[in-house]
Formats: sequence, C-alpha cells, structure tokens
Amino acid sequence: MSAGVTPIVTHDASARRVAWASWVEIVSSCAAIALLWPLFAVVGGDTLGREARFADDARTAIVLPQDALPGVCHDYARAADRSIAADACGVARLFSSSSAAGVSARLLDALARARAAIGPSPSLACVSDVVGRAPAADNREAYANAAVLTAAALNGRRTAPGEAALPASSRACAGVTVAQSIDRIGAAMSDARRVAASGAKNESMRELLRTAGWQWAAAMLLGLAFVTASRTMRWPVLGAGLALVVWAAAGWAARVPWPFAGDHQFLAARAAMSLASRPASFVLAIAGAGIIVIAIALVARPRTLPQVPASRFGYAGFVLATGIGLLVLLDLSANASIGNRYLALYHQGHFWLAMTVLCVVAMLRQAIGRALGWTLSMIDGVASGIGARIGAVGSAVVLIALAAAVSVTFGTLLANMRQVTSELGRLWLIGGAAWFFFMRGTPLAERLARSGNSIGSLARYVMPLAFVTLALVGAMVVTRDMGPLLIAGYGAGAFLASSIAMWLHQRYRAVGIARVVAVLLFVAWIVAITAALFELGAIDEVTAGRLENLAAPLASANDQLALVTWFQQVSPPAGFGLGAVPWCGYGGGVSCAGVPAQIQSDYTFTALVGVFGWTAAWTITIGCAWWLHRLIARHARATRGEPRLVAMGTRMVNDEQALLSWIAVTWVVLALCQLAVTVAGNLAVIPLTGVTFPFVSFGMTSLVAGAAMLGLCLSINVPERPT
Repeated sequence: MSAGVTPIVTHDASARRVAWASWVEIVSSCAAIALLWPLFAVVGGDTLGREARFADDARTAIVLPQDALPGVCHDYARAADRSIAADACGVARLFSSSSAAGVSARLLDALARARAAIGPSPSLACVSDVVGRAPAADNREAYANAAVLTAAALNGRRTAPGEAALPASSRACAGVTVAQSIDRIGAAMSDARRVAASGAKNESMRELLRTAGWQWAAAMLLGLAFVTASRTMRWPVLGAGLALVVWAAAGWAARVPWPFAGDHQFLAARAAMSLASRPASFVLAIAGAGIIVIAIALVARPRTLPQVPASRFGYAGFVLATGIGLLVLLDLSANASIGNRYLALYHQGHFWLAMTVLCVVAMLRQAIGRALGWTLSMIDGVASGIGARIGAVGSAVVLIALAAAVSVTFGTLLANMRQVTSELGRLWLIGGAAWFFFMRGTPLAERLARSGNSIGSLARYVMPLAFVTLALVGAMVVTRDMGPLLIAGYGAGAFLASSIAMWLHQRYRAVGIARVVAVLLFVAWIVAITAALFELGAIDEVTAGRLENLAAPLASANDQLALVTWFQQVSPPAGFGLGAVPWCGYGGGVSCAGVPAQIQSDYTFTALVGVFGWTAAWTITIGCAWWLHRLIARHARATRGEPRLVAMGTRMVNDEQALLSWIAVTWVVLALCQLAVTVAGNLAVIPLTGVTFPFVSFGMTSLVAGAAMLGLCLSINVPERPT
C-alpha cells in the first residue's frame, strides 16, 4: 500500500482518559469476581456429589506398572513384524536400536508389577514364562513380536498380531495360545487403567469443587494483569513468552488436565496432588516454548504502538460469562447425569487453554494484525492480477470453481470432526468478510463501485464476499454440519446487506437510503433462510429429526424438546438455585431421566433458567448481547476502517487497527447470530442446532476460538489524530 492512497496518521490520546478507562475496567472486573465469588461456596459444599459419585473406590488404590512400551519399542521394534511395530510403537520404531537378542528385563519387571496390581492371572503366568526365555537365533522375530505386543497390552492397548509369528505356548499357558493370553492381558489392564483413571478424576473433582472459586478468581485476575500489561508493554513478544511461562506454572499449580488427551483420558499437569510431584510433559513443553520466545524477544525486541481498552466493561463481561458457565458446569458435574460427572474437570483444562490463548493473542495483537494484513495483501494482489487477465466472467468462473474445490477439500479432510469444522468455518467467514470490508474502504473500491452499469458494478463489488460465503456453505453441506451453517447463513445475510449498502453509498453517495436498504435486505434474508430451513431441512436426516421434534415433541422419537419444555415450565421464577436443581427429575433412583445429557452445550439457556430463573436467564442473555456490542462500539472511533500508514518512531508502518476492527465486528455479528439461534432453539422457535452459548457453554473449540477473538477485541490502538 502506498502513501499516496493511505493517509498518514500519528497517535495521540488524553492520558487522563486512558487511565480512567483502565481503572474502570479493573474495578468492574473485580466487582464481577466479587459478585460471583459466594456462589462457588454453595456449589462446592458437597465435594462427593450426588450419591457420592466422587467418593474413593477401593479398586482405584491399585498401583499400575510404569509404561514399558517406549523401552521395549527401542529394543525390539526393529526385529518385530513391521505391522506390529507400526501399530504398537508408531514413529518410535524408526529410532529403535539394532535388534536386541536377550530377554527383556524391563518387560519382566512390568509383568511382575502388573501381577501385583491386578492379582494372579493365568494369562500373566503364560506370557511371563514365554518372554522370560531367551529366544533362539531363528526365533528372534517371534520373540520381538511377543515383547512389543505384551508391552502394548500392559498399557491397555489390544493390538492384533495378524499373521505375524509368535513364540510357541509353554506348559504355563495350559493350552491357551500366546496371542490369546496377550489379548486377555490387554483387556484386564484396560479395565484396570480405566478404574485407576476414574480414581484420579474423582480425586481431582473433589479438589476442583473445593477450590474452584479460588482457581477461577486467580485466573481472572491473572488474565486481567496480562491484558492490561499488553497495552503498555514496549516489547509484546516478551509479554507473550511470559504469558506462556506463567500459564504453564498456573496449570501445574491447579493440576489442570491436558485438553488434548482425548475422550475419557486424564493427563494431569502434575502426577499427584503433592506440589513436589513432577510437572507433566505438556507443562514443561509450554514453559520451554515460553522461555524460547523470551530469548527471541530479548534479541529482536519488536516494538508496539500504545493501546487503550476497547470497552470499560469488556473484560468484566468475560469474567461474568465464564464464571456463570463454570458454576453451571460444576452443578451439572456434581448432580446431573453420572455420564457427565467430569464435565467441570474437562472444562478446567479447556478454560486454562483459553486463558493462555487470550493472554498470548492480547500481547501479540498488533503483530497478528500486521501479519494478517501482509498475507491477505499478497493474496489480494495475486488475485487482482489474475482477474485483470481473465476478465470479469473468467474471474466469476474461477471463483465458483475455487469455492467448490475449497468445500470438497475441507469436507474430505475434516469429515466427522464437527466441532473443529464449525470453528474453522466461522474463522473463514470472519477473516474473509473482514478483509472484504477492509479493502472496500480504499479509493480503488470506490472507483470500482462507480464504474460500468449498476448490475455489473454491484456484481463485481460483492463477488469476493460471495466467494467466501459460497465456500463456507459448501463446506458445511459436505460435512453435514447444519448448526454452524444456519449461523453462517444468518451472518452472511448481515454481511451481504452491509456490502450492498456500502456499494450504494460509494456509487450514489446515499446514506439514509443505504441504511434502510441494508435493514430491509437483512430482514428479508432472515425470513428467507428460516423459511428454507423449514421447507428444505428434511433433506438432511439430522435436521429432519429436529424438525419432527419441533413439530410434535411428545410424539417424536427424540423427546429432548419435550423434556426441555417441561423443565422450563416447572422452574420457579427465581430458579431452583445451585445444588437444588432437579437435573434428573423427581423419579429418584440411579438413572437420570431428567433433562437431556446435552444440557451443558445445546440447552445452556434452559440450564440458566433452571438455576437462576427466567428473569436472570434473560438478563444474562440480553447482557451478553449488550456486552458484545460494547466490545466493538469504540472501534468505530479508533479507525476509519481503511488501509493507512502510521508513524512508529522514525518509521512508517501499515496500521493494523482497521483490519483488526473489522475482524472484531464480523466476529461479534456471528456471535450475536449464535446467541440468537441457541436461545431460539431452546424456546422451540426454530429446530435445535447444537450451537453453544458464547463463553458459557461447555466446549473447547468454541471457548478457545472465542478467547482468541476476544484477545483481538479487548484493546484498540490509541485513537488517531491526522497530520
């Protein structure tokens, strides 16, 4: 971007006004913490939960053998059958030593410890006898196969040997084959490890219920400190490194579970409750990455422009949303379905990761904006050059083909990963729409709007946004992820209506008419999308089931809407209160026949009604909408939304504020659509779509992605003074 088409500005702001905004943000955030603090004592009053679900079990006291698989793979993977080594050892087989010829002492020790853990077993006796004998020279592969399979079985992994050779059974096997004995060991150890993991989770849940208030308050204050520091720190990369180190230490202190451990897996930040226990590998890795970033920052020292809070209540709203969500999840874990008893524990790991991402993104906010601006500028330059050569019709054909290719590729690579595809699709729409509006603020876009006839000019003007929307719609259809598709459809309507209004303004200098047209187009779009949902939704099997559930909740095979409606109707005006909500109905017994199991994600609004009552639930919902609006209200005063240059010391650099503000606006529009859709689904206005309540519902991808977007929104560059 040249200085000839981008105004040059410097930064100036009243120090008193900036200090006042920062103090209001700090005080309001502390007030939000103080408001919710007493409620954590209520939900944590009974650390054992409903029917003592978190009580100790005698079976969880077993001491499992240490993982022998890495050492066995190192010694025997090269001699073992290639398929067995690949299944059991993975890439570790590539680093194995030359073939070991003797007996594996570490494997025999692990088998002895397994015998002490699960008791005497014919299968353990058989395998111990077989692998305790030194293999003959012509039997080394069979022994290596048995050693690798046994080590995997002791980890609870049942790996099929296929046609690979195994040693012959000994007398200790009593007629059972070695393959059968190894498989039985795998089944027994899988059960033992599952029981031990449940014991560790129960212990962590009791500790979380007891200290959740302290952990949440400390995390909020720590996040506030980093967000505040990000606005004045001269070297933001140094701040990002410090954030990684500090949050790694915080995760170790709180013993958070690793959020990427997989379903039903539990990998805590430290091995035991004792603070003297060793940190987990992921804690050391994050802390090490932070130290490396700090070292780079001390050498490079990239600088940043001064920043101020985008909203005096921006961080306070985040505090309230996350606090309310954690309270509901703690109550659900302690008193709702037994299958969801560890929701709050998993959420602890999700929340820790989200706070880490929030602080790092807040520190690197300006650097991220400049990197995105440069990257998208290169892409835009290449696309413009190609478009100039092939013409308008050729450009349209290429864009349609490219949108189809993106959709198919996206759907093929990420099939059956709906949570991931939902957030990636949303980020695609946010980035694409933000870049579209950012570039439409240039003088070149104004000339584009005024050239040619009206229809051709409008088509060329909105073509890039149409490409972004078509690619997303195609990807959601391919992945059959209809919930985010509905949100994307509503959000795309807002973006398309705004783009047409911008075109009207730039072509005809119309202001009032452009606004009226934008509102009418958006309303018509909402009506059309909703009508299409009811008329064409039956094409998709899942959507058809939800439409049936909406039309006849009592006669439908899926009774979730009927349960939700009942729960809303029986909730008192002030709610049941924490610890007293009949999540499992009034029938009693071990089963939980009350609200649907997805209450923590799909039906969050209903959960808020049950805990706090209708008035409070609507107050939270409307307050969330108001908070999202306030996050971007000052962005309009911080930038004119167009590319420009700013002075940084003696250098001129591209101003990232315009692009970041457009990203903030597009994210807030989609978040508001998401909020409206999830509340409407809970109220049986439209089919339930499985869409989360922003920052309140359970869900790692939505929480982490939202935290990253919030990190870009919470601050703005110091408002500009043209020179």
